[in-house]
Amino acid sequence: MTTHTLDAPGAVLSYEVLGSGPVLALIGHPMPAGGFRALADQLTDRFTVVLHDPRGTGASTLTDPGELPDAGVLADDLSRVLAAVTDVPADVFGSSGGGITALELAATHPGQVRTVVAHEPPLVEYLEPEDAAVQRANADQVQRTHREHGLLAAMGLFAQQNGFAPPPGAPSPPPPSEDDLRSMSRMVLGLGTLIVHRVGALPAGQVVVGVGAWSAGAMTGRTAAAVAAAHDLPLVTFPGGHGGFHPGQGGDPVAFAVALEQTLRR
Repeated sequence: MTTHTLDAPGAVLSYEVLGSGPVLALIGHPMPAGGFRALADQLTDRFTVVLHDPRGTGASTLTDPGELPDAGVLADDLSRVLAAVTDVPADVFGSSGGGITALELAATHPGQVRTVVAHEPPLVEYLEPEDAAVQRANADQVQRTHREHGLLAAMGLFAQQNGFAPPPGAPSPPPPSEDDLRSMSRMVLGLGTLIVHRVGALPAGQVVVGVGAWSAGAMTGRTAAAVAAAHDLPLVTFPGGHGGFHPGQGGDPVAFAVALEQTLRR
């Protein structure tokens, strides 16, 4: 493993390069690169895995700590990271907010990607109007709870609203680190901007949308299906739920890696 930094407008980006083979970038938001480590461990004997902390998360810093997340900026950052690693098209797996980044990268930098898998991108404007209005109101409630009762109360409400509870019998996740708290706080503050993003035209045959086997009815499962339908993209079911690759969220990184590699070979 090697860790690198890269200057970008308003930020210093941190990323890691592991393994060997064709390049596969794993990206989240607000989750930093560490959340993908268990999944990466299952892939590094077949892929050069790139783990990137989005600006304002993990080791990637911001010039202005008050800057809110923007899908276009995050996609441009990922484009810079990929250009530093390879000069040929790469595979990209993005989950949750990282799924939004991955879709935006495919729309704005199609020449840099081979296959993009966007796993449960929470793009609520693709839902039916009544459902979308409920999700916007939910986001406002989370932000109000953050202001009035603090981050942990806001994140608890966010998990409840969106059906992110782990399955029965799953181990309790570890307490969040200071980096996790900082990333989650920034996500809450920017929630109303990211979830209402709409993606432009996507390159034909290069993009797949993923949905968790037991989260299809959750908000991000519904948005995944809606994005796939709106852009005429394949919708592929992955093991587990929203965090199906993350053992701390009740996921199985071994089974998830198998499903991801099968999807990339479609």
